[in-house]
Amino acid sequence: MPRSLKFFYFGYQCPHSAYLLARIKTIAWKEGAALQLYDISEDPRVCEEYDIFSPNMLIVNDRYRWQGPFTKEDVIAMVNDEEPTPRLSETKMGTEIVAGSLVPITPSSVLSTCEPCLQSDDTGMCRGKAEWVESLLRETGADCLGYLHMLDGKCVGGAEFLPSRSVPYPIPDKRDTNAFLTCSYLSDSEYDYRSHPLDALITDLMRLGYDTLSVVSSDRLAFPNGPSNWFVSKGFVDRKKLASERLPESELHYLQLSIGPA
Repeated sequence: MPRSLKFFYFGYQCPHSAYLLARIKTIAWKEGAALQLYDISEDPRVCEEYDIFSPNMLIVNDRYRWQGPFTKEDVIAMVNDEEPTPRLSETKMGTEIVAGSLVPITPSSVLSTCEPCLQSDDTGMCRGKAEWVESLLRETGADCLGYLHMLDGKCVGGAEFLPSRSVPYPIPDKRDTNAFLTCSYLSDSEYDYRSHPLDALITDLMRLGYDTLSVVSSDRLAFPNGPSNWFVSKGFVDRKKLASERLPESELHYLQLSIGPA
C-alpha cells in the first residue's frame, strides 16, 4: 500500500497548526511518504469530500484518521500500518465554575493562548493565530471573535466564534443568524473554565442579532471542543451525528443552542 499523508487545517485558527505543519513535512520527507496539504479555509469543498469538521485532521495511508495534535511516533506507526499509542479514551469536565477576567479576542490578546494551548511562553508560536484573527476581523467586520478567560494573568480558557457562513466545515445550518463556536476551551477534570467566556459571548451574540449558536464537539475527546455532554448541560440540543472516528472510538456531533427569537 502506498505510504501517504493528508493533513487538513483551518488556516491558523488553531495555535497547533504551525508546528503540526512543520512536523508533518519533516516526517513525510524522512519516511518517504507522499504528502498533501489542504488549507480548508481556501477550499471548503474538500471538507465535504473527506468529512472534515475540526481545525486539524490527519489521514494516513487513506486508512487512519487522527483528530487534533499528533506526535512523530504516532504518525510513523500509522505510516507503517501499525496502531498508534492509545490516546485518552474519555475527557472529563469539572463542574466548579471559575470566573476570572475576560479579554476580547483580538490579534494582540490571542498571543496569550500559547501557554494553555502549546505549553510555551514563546508568543511567536502564536503569531499565525494572531494574523488569522486579524484577517477574520477584516472579513467579518466584527470587533472581536469572542473572549479569552484570564486568571492570575494567565489564559485558562476562551470562547471563539465565527458567523456560520464563514466556516468551511459542512455543517447543516449555514445562515446569517447562526453563529458557530470555532473553539471552546479548556477542558479540565476539576474546574470549568469554559462557562464564563461562553456566557459573555452568548450575551454579545444576542445583541448582534444571532438567534442560535452551534458547535461541533467530540462525545469523548477534548478535541474538538469536547466532551459534547458538557454542551448538553448548557442547554445545547444534539442535532446530528456528523462522523464516527476509530482512533480512539468517538463520535462528532453537531449541537445548537437557541439564544434569541427565531
